[in-house]
Amino acid sequence: MPWPVKKVLTLYCGWSMLWLDVAFFGHGEYDVSVHLILIFTGLPLALLSLQVPNGTVPGVAVAGAIGTIQWCAVAELNRRWDLWQNARKN
Repeated sequence: MPWPVKKVLTLYCGWSMLWLDVAFFGHGEYDVSVHLILIFTGLPLALLSLQVPNGTVPGVAVAGAIGTIQWCAVAELNRRWDLWQNARKN
């Protein structure tokens, strides 16, 4: 796994796990707030997590997983774009 993708995977997965812990051990409105936080940081694909019941621990987990997959894909596309640009310059 390339370094930029590994870095994004580590950071966003840690971010998601932090909020998943808050949702799991919190009470009441924490679940809804955490779900919305992960949706906002994982836009646009994390909106798909609204298909799972909103404000539940599974919903938070789905939002975190979708956001992680999305940002890893963006990091990989950015890496490949940079490689392509460097190959064109040579």
